[in-house]
Amino acid sequence: MTQRDVPTLAVIADLHGNLPALEAVLADLERVQPDAVVIAGDFVNRGPQSHAVVARASRLGFAAISGNHDTWLASLARGEHLPADWRTTWATPVRRATEELTPEDRRWLEALPFSLRVDLPGADPALIVHGSPRHAREGMGRMMSTERLAEALAGVEERLVIGAHIHYPYEHWLGNQHVVVIGAVGCPFNRDINAQYGLFTWRKDRWRFEHRSVAYDHEPLYAAWRASGYLDDGSLASELMMLEHRTARTQYVPFFEWAQAHGLELTRENFAVFSAERE
Repeated sequence: MTQRDVPTLAVIADLHGNLPALEAVLADLERVQPDAVVIAGDFVNRGPQSHAVVARASRLGFAAISGNHDTWLASLARGEHLPADWRTTWATPVRRATEELTPEDRRWLEALPFSLRVDLPGADPALIVHGSPRHAREGMGRMMSTERLAEALAGVEERLVIGAHIHYPYEHWLGNQHVVVIGAVGCPFNRDINAQYGLFTWRKDRWRFEHRSVAYDHEPLYAAWRASGYLDDGSLASELMMLEHRTARTQYVPFFEWAQAHGLELTRENFAVFSAERE
């Protein structure tokens, strides 16, 4: 990337085992040429190419931080905290993603920091986190109250705080602090199936945010789902994660939570009922 008169920063996140989406964003970054690129975590899971994404991303030379899926799968790969349903078809996508990771992948993920301060010449520093400044699983989106956000930002000095995790772009102000959550590269939840990321440009006295949406061919991703064995055991969970890529809408977690709340099994028939109620 090249330096220019106006500082620019690109932040990408939530790659989630989707190599075609990552390649599309990398091609767009070549056109945009920002001064710096940071990857804000969640390289793995939710997609069929966790190893391929880690192998590609780890060799780019970009600064990076960890996401909750990265630390989770690294712990599973160590054999720690395996869930009771680890060998069931509901756990198939997580289990296969974990099995994809090589020892080198795991070491790289484990070495990633929780957060990163970016300080480009001529601009205010920015703090980059995956979820919030206090927890990688705490998204700073529309569901977070102003009170909780203030608690999460306590002690943060940077005027710009950039997060990810919620898989849709969102921004708001709290006093003089600008909180921006970027869209997801690999598995968006804003009904836009394109690969998405955030571009920040320093104008006058603050960072300006541009949400970028990059079209790409999804067929290689769907082919990877079929070829990688994620669907071989009839896993509904794998099908739902694939559906998330087709619809750019969360499916897996809401159905799981709905089924638990109603005491129902995780079946296709019950997913049909859930989907009808949801609509």
